[in-house]
Amino acid sequence: MFATALTLALAGAAVASPVIVPNYPPKATSDGFRLVVNVTDPSRDLSPSIQNTYVTSIHTGAGLNYIGQSADQKAARTFFVNGTAGEVHYGQSHVLSNAGYIIEGLGRAPDAKSDKNATYITLNGGSGGPGIGLTHFPDPYTYLYPDSYYACKEPLAYYGGKEFVVIKNVPVTITSDGQIEYNIPEGCAPVNLVSECAELTEIPDGFHIDHQFVSKAECYKDVSSLDWTKYGP
Repeated sequence: MFATALTLALAGAAVASPVIVPNYPPKATSDGFRLVVNVTDPSRDLSPSIQNTYVTSIHTGAGLNYIGQSADQKAARTFFVNGTAGEVHYGQSHVLSNAGYIIEGLGRAPDAKSDKNATYITLNGGSGGPGIGLTHFPDPYTYLYPDSYYACKEPLAYYGGKEFVVIKNVPVTITSDGQIEYNIPEGCAPVNLVSECAELTEIPDGFHIDHQFVSKAECYKDVSSLDWTKYGP
């Protein structure tokens, strides 16, 4: 399980006296990728475990979805980063997914129950919103930003109160004494959403969408095979 903030790694390196040789898992690049759930604090994992499960969509209305998780890779959504090199560099690209003849984009919707400005992560029709993307250099790992994501079991009214694992985001805050607060609610699991290389499905001729501005994404070939305790600092 790796730390979710690059600043933590840099701070640790600054105070460490021994010379530590960095060691990080090998990456590849791909047009498409899946998102794999990595529980960053195993003591807070849900039951059944959501470690190494896949991000999927939970339909909540016409063209509307929350994101959740599934142990079945076949249920995983395939994503791609859409934007110019400049948009990717400055965090203004979008993370999109093909959904039949339409495009759906990752975005955020306020969680009215939260007092920490938490948001649901949505996958709705359209381009989604900027400010969600994959980390890149100088961060040594590749996962969905911004910090910090978490997963909770929650009943959804659209399904008559049936419970789903829903993935949300909440801003990281700094306390008056300089401590980092990830603001993860009790009963929820802190997670990173790690990119795993996947084939991007071709769009048939005649559709009014395309992959013209797909940006190559860094990804891992098999996230579940990685032992995160072996990597760092």
